[in-house]
Amino acid sequence: MYFPVGLAVSPGGHTLYVANSDFDLQYNSGTVIALDLDRVRSNVPRVWEANAPCGSLGQNTMKLLYPGPCGPISLHHPPDGQGSLVAASVRIGAFATDMIAVKRPDAPASRLFLPVRGDPSITWIDVEDDTDLEPPFHRVLHCGGERCDARHRAGENPNTNLRRTVLPPEPYGIAVSESRDVVVVTHQTTGSVSLVSNAWDGIPTLEFVSGGFPIGGVGVAALPVPRYVTVSQSDYQPGFLATFRASPEIDLIRYFDDRAAAPARPFLVRAGVAPIRVNASGYDSRGIAIDPTDRRACEAECQDDLACLQACASVPVQVYVANRTPPSLLVGETRSNVSPTASDDLVTVFDTIPLTYGASRVLLGSVVNTAGQSERRVFVSCFDARFIFIYDPVTRRIDGQIRTGRGPHAMVLDPHEPLLYVAHFTDSYIGVVDLDQRHATTYPSIIATLGIPLPPRESK
Repeated sequence: MYFPVGLAVSPGGHTLYVANSDFDLQYNSGTVIALDLDRVRSNVPRVWEANAPCGSLGQNTMKLLYPGPCGPISLHHPPDGQGSLVAASVRIGAFATDMIAVKRPDAPASRLFLPVRGDPSITWIDVEDDTDLEPPFHRVLHCGGERCDARHRAGENPNTNLRRTVLPPEPYGIAVSESRDVVVVTHQTTGSVSLVSNAWDGIPTLEFVSGGFPIGGVGVAALPVPRYVTVSQSDYQPGFLATFRASPEIDLIRYFDDRAAAPARPFLVRAGVAPIRVNASGYDSRGIAIDPTDRRACEAECQDDLACLQACASVPVQVYVANRTPPSLLVGETRSNVSPTASDDLVTVFDTIPLTYGASRVLLGSVVNTAGQSERRVFVSCFDARFIFIYDPVTRRIDGQIRTGRGPHAMVLDPHEPLLYVAHFTDSYIGVVDLDQRHATTYPSIIATLGIPLPPRESK
């Protein structure tokens, strides 16, 4: 691990993928590594138990820099003595910014997508769909060799798309539609947003670059498609919400498949702008997350009743944005106007929750309460201040904070255990956080360090 920027878990929860950016160019490439997540869990010390020892890890003597009671878990020499936790690795371009794992909805298949600034490209890697598999698992990263080849870097070759375009510089945020075939990417310096089509039986291809957006595109998230649309087979095009560093707004982006054309040439449209007025200036928004839980609960009661489903489409979807002026979690909602002709999906931001400086990433998830039940939470990392805040969307308050090491960045939840994995960008390791409120002595705190912390070269 070296300057990790992205974390993702395989569909079945048996592999943890880590994207590394090689931020100071100490090496000649970034990497993606696949960790055996089953063994990671078994090597995490059970420090919430009374008098639980750290064993061969020993006591942590650097708690100020690397929080946690025990010494770090080596990737290549873990306590279980069964060999390296790294099952596979590939090289990619330098300066990756994020990573998403995408499962094919209609067949066993899974892919990783990464915006890579050094190429620039959207690098894609085929990985194992372990949803219904039994061990042993084959944690292989398929992208054309030890280094991902040109075929697996969408956006570099203009001859692969009808518009003969290439990916603009500085790709940053990435999101995928619910149908898993539309990938949208923001760009930091060009005021543009790119569209990549994910052909599962072919090669993901850059299709379109839409201009006219503010400079500083950072976060992007896919809007949930109302179930009314699926059941009624309405003509509804997927939507995305994007945030920007240089403009106090959240933009609605609409995808159009252009199926009526021959050949079809899909494109993106800047369909609407929602201003941010609840903060002092509203500038510098970073991560964004969309929570459709309430709408999905309503739809579950309807079965295939169209009138019921259409009413559920107006149930608001919650939107959460990390903003830095001042540092806060912005809370908003969208209400779909589902009709035979339109759906607006514009955001209304109505609340701001104060945080400390450096708010950057937002993750939807849950904790286990003292009764052993799962409760929704929103996790917000503050890169500069070394904190992750836990927001309860029901009580609408911060009900926990996690003290981290330097540069908490990417986050992902364990699908099988109440654990949160946090990539520490500055010192190149992963912190493991206990999210079980029944563990009175360790919730919510880092209980293990995965990987030997490595200070950046200029600080040595």
